[in-house]
Amino acid sequence: MAAETFDLSELGTYKYGFSMPERYVYKARKGLSREIVEEISWLKGEPDWMREFRLRALEIFLAKPMPTWGADLSGINFDDIYYYIKPTDKKSRSWDEVPEEIRRTFELLGIPEAERKFLAGVGAQYESEVVYHNLQEHLRKLGVIFVDTDTAVREYPDLVREYFGTVVPPDDNKFAALNSAVWSGGSFIYVPPGVHVDLPLQAYFRINAQNVGQFERTLIIAEEGAFVHYVEGCLPAGEQVSTGDRWVNIEAVKPGDFVVTETGRKAKVRAVMVRPYRGDLIEIQPVSRYNTFRLTPEHPVLVVRREDVLVRRRPRNGWRPEVDTRRLLQARPMYVPAGDLREGDFLVFPKVQAEGYHPAFTPELLRLLGYYLAEGSAYVHKTLRQPVVAFSFGEHEVHAIEEVKRLIQQVTGKKPQVVHIRGKHAVTISVYSRELMEFCLEHAGKGAANKQLSEAIMALPPEQVAPLLEAYFAGDGNRSLRRSGELRRIATASETLARQIQELLARQGIYASIQVRKGGPDDIRGRSIRRRDQFIITWTHGRRMGEVRDAGDYFLVPIKAIRRVPYDGFVFNLDVEEPNSYLVRGFAVHNCTAPIYTTDSLHSAVVEIIVKPGARVRYTTIQNWSTNVYNLVTKRAVVYRDAVMEWVDCNLGSKVTMKYPSVYLMEPGARGEILSIAFAGRGQHQDAGGKAIHAAPHTRSRIISKSISKDGGRTSYRGLVRVYPGAEGATVSVNCDALILDEISRSDTYPYMEIEEDNVTIGHEATVSKISDEQLFYLMSRGIPQEEAAAMIVTGFVEPLVKELPMEYAVEMNRLIRLQMSGSVG
Repeated sequence: MAAETFDLSELGTYKYGFSMPERYVYKARKGLSREIVEEISWLKGEPDWMREFRLRALEIFLAKPMPTWGADLSGINFDDIYYYIKPTDKKSRSWDEVPEEIRRTFELLGIPEAERKFLAGVGAQYESEVVYHNLQEHLRKLGVIFVDTDTAVREYPDLVREYFGTVVPPDDNKFAALNSAVWSGGSFIYVPPGVHVDLPLQAYFRINAQNVGQFERTLIIAEEGAFVHYVEGCLPAGEQVSTGDRWVNIEAVKPGDFVVTETGRKAKVRAVMVRPYRGDLIEIQPVSRYNTFRLTPEHPVLVVRREDVLVRRRPRNGWRPEVDTRRLLQARPMYVPAGDLREGDFLVFPKVQAEGYHPAFTPELLRLLGYYLAEGSAYVHKTLRQPVVAFSFGEHEVHAIEEVKRLIQQVTGKKPQVVHIRGKHAVTISVYSRELMEFCLEHAGKGAANKQLSEAIMALPPEQVAPLLEAYFAGDGNRSLRRSGELRRIATASETLARQIQELLARQGIYASIQVRKGGPDDIRGRSIRRRDQFIITWTHGRRMGEVRDAGDYFLVPIKAIRRVPYDGFVFNLDVEEPNSYLVRGFAVHNCTAPIYTTDSLHSAVVEIIVKPGARVRYTTIQNWSTNVYNLVTKRAVVYRDAVMEWVDCNLGSKVTMKYPSVYLMEPGARGEILSIAFAGRGQHQDAGGKAIHAAPHTRSRIISKSISKDGGRTSYRGLVRVYPGAEGATVSVNCDALILDEISRSDTYPYMEIEEDNVTIGHEATVSKISDEQLFYLMSRGIPQEEAAAMIVTGFVEPLVKELPMEYAVEMNRLIRLQMSGSVG
């Protein structure tokens, strides 16, 4: 297979460098003073203790000198910055309530509504204020708090005051003091004891105006035994996705294949991801039991919530609230994690869009193909060595017999042969025609259990394929009258054909169910036979389809049952081109690879995390700021007995980054892990690393740093490991690897080790390397272009770290690195 190619033409540019018109409720004047700080506090309606906290921090900021170590910060002019901009006069819980220009800005960043809705909690900050915040109801009931930090100060003052500024005090450094004085927005997360949050709690941030500072403050408190961690949603092996003309097992899909998205149109698969999974799957059974599918609880499914479209009736004769059809059809589907779905919610079953009219497929030819699907066979006569197409009917099927005779004459120009089999009350119609035989085999196959329509037939528009469906039903269907209308059925031994007919009927505006009648051994008149499985396609003709609703481009199909089933095996996910979705057994799910370029990692931010005994927190950042941004962040966690803190920190954008996530291991058994990637291009200095402070015995830390520099960019690893007296049994591992891609780039390492205890285990490795001519020659000799070969080497260099990211971050990280690698050689 040829190597995958990437459009890497935007080297050194910032893809998201657009801006929107500035329309703000309030915009402070430039510069920093006591009056500005008091004004910010007054506008927010803060209590006295927070105002005093800000003012003390301002004094510290003014007294502290600028750092002279690390990156060059001389370009920062504190008097030329707007320290507070209020973009809207209220915070929204519904995304539709957010002002149009702000909403459009986030949509342009590649964060569509569907992706926002499947998150457990989402906050969106624009300039200085959080403009949107939402948290799923089930998490609220568990006592989880996820609000913007301004709201937390008002609604949870005692909790905030207990922890705010205790992990990163204002006097820690000049920029922590600046943030403490003018902070605005950010996230406050509180997870009660023993509560596990298995879904993402994330925030998006955007600077739109020029010369503006964004100073969000994040505070996370994980109580004893709590768990905050993002787990990627996936499908188990054997689940089937739509490629337009058929379903295939997800594990058989390859990059470059096309699958059908929520729009009903095809999109290319960019990557296939796989990982082991042990736990419950969510099994969702719609009204059509055959379309039941399974996925992990976090995997988002496109639905309309039943509770949103109910009409309330006065209780009578045991009536329950019913669905308002008008409201249902007007409702906008949203993505909801599978684990949060409820019986009665409506799944989205998109109608696969046809590719266009094909004049070679005449109505007569398609009608004859329909009869062939039902009653036909094609073969070469063993004795005469002549190609034959034959059709078998019961002698009572007079209309079908006469029509097939007429169609054969029209299509082939030959007179068919008709044989009456008296003892079986059957009629066989046949014709010698190589062209018709080859057409039937190409577009419908052979054998009752193997017949299936070709990709060309499945691509035809509804009106063109209608004659085929009519003839197939005439030859193999039956009907019966019910109170709900005329019930129609077609039975086939071909599972693939049953799925195809379900899809073709959907394009005709008919939602059909598939039922399976299991085969097996049987006895007929003393003779033992084995029956095949039968797939029975059923639908109601002439009246509405029961509880299913036709919404135009898709059907809304209610969920009949939801079950949790244990699973231990591999699960799969697809990274698909826009709109980032695919169909599982006909229903739309999201692919979980949302492009997240900044998450809680912003200009002069402060992040404080408290991980109490036995708790675990993972905080993941992939930042790709514009190259005119100074990204100066203080991130620190205190970790108590047997607790775990994991920082995953990836830095590709900004003019300057200075960021050193830290873990303070305060009690025995505490563990900390810092995984860091930095990529510096032209005009960039990424000064990143990590700090691990061992203040108790039997604590463990691991720091892994990977950095790449190109086009004159500079990366620096700056790390500190400190082991205090009495922290015996501490284990430390530090690994720093740097890759330099040209002669004008630079990489520096500044590791500091302060070990004040003898009984410890310390490991440190550091390497600096370049892409070798031998590596490039090896790949290029196998037909891989030089630029692509260099990108592959860099991807391999960061792979040991990237594989530890959740899958959606790993995919995005690799994509961003590929983008940065454009034009790196030659």
